[in-house]
Amino acid sequence: MAALSVLSFLYLVFFPEYALESTRAGLLLWYHSVLPVLFPFMLLCTLLIRFRVLERMPEFLTRPLQKVFSISNYGSYAVIAGFLCGFPIGAKLSSDLYREGKIDKEEARLLYGFTNNLSPVFLISYAASEQMEMPEGKIFLLFHVLGAAFLYGAFTSIILKKRNRQKDCEGYAPIFSQNTSDTYDLIDSCIYDTVQNMVKLGVYITVFKIISDSFFHLVPFHHPIILFLGSLIEVTGGIHMIAQSALAFPVKYILVCALCAFGGFSALAQTVSIASFDRSTFLYYIKSRVMITLLSILLSTVFILFFFRLPFL
Repeated sequence: MAALSVLSFLYLVFFPEYALESTRAGLLLWYHSVLPVLFPFMLLCTLLIRFRVLERMPEFLTRPLQKVFSISNYGSYAVIAGFLCGFPIGAKLSSDLYREGKIDKEEARLLYGFTNNLSPVFLISYAASEQMEMPEGKIFLLFHVLGAAFLYGAFTSIILKKRNRQKDCEGYAPIFSQNTSDTYDLIDSCIYDTVQNMVKLGVYITVFKIISDSFFHLVPFHHPIILFLGSLIEVTGGIHMIAQSALAFPVKYILVCALCAFGGFSALAQTVSIASFDRSTFLYYIKSRVMITLLSILLSTVFILFFFRLPFL
């Protein structure tokens, strides 16, 4: 870490114009793309947990997920939100549910492993359509990334014993029966927590944008392995660098799927900060992301081998 700090300082001193541009790009990325999308979802998720609304989720949404993953009613909500909203919602929601006593540590660890993914909107609009220029094949990229996470979750769910986790909601006090001042205090607390987390995300995005740009500025990335390792720093810029490289399309596609499945080191740092992982949970999360990445590589490679002649490829 000390060596990285020294190198970063030297980069800022000798290439201030590039550092300034990277900082501006990171802040704009957070302000224009991340903040408008994640802030309402993160605030809503926090409110739903604090006001116990999740106890009344319809069974037709939660029951199938409970059977597939052997999770509770609350856990099924973490799966739905994690897959639809994108990281770090999956890990943040799982962490909040654990802290609130809605799920136990075993279930929280399971959810950490596969619910924290890039959002479908990002994968379809940015990765598939804009960068890879394959809008007709967006459903395949979606399957090779999110499908890998879903399959991994189904495989690892055997560590949870099937048991009834339904909570008795009798005597549940509706939100409107609470004291008005208590209700406003709770809402204010939710807003404060959400704003704090969003500011953290902005800092991490900007820092890793600077690191990513400095890497590609100083290191030649003609080799696929070097290109992929550099792309792992920050997923948005990494996808762009892979898509614009001179590699053959099949190699590009597999590398993009792998990068999206892992999420990048920036997403990893954001997740650890937001969810407050301990050492064992952090190691489990890393192992899970690596396994999902390998599964995504396998699925995308098989797809390329058998369907490379499709029109959009």
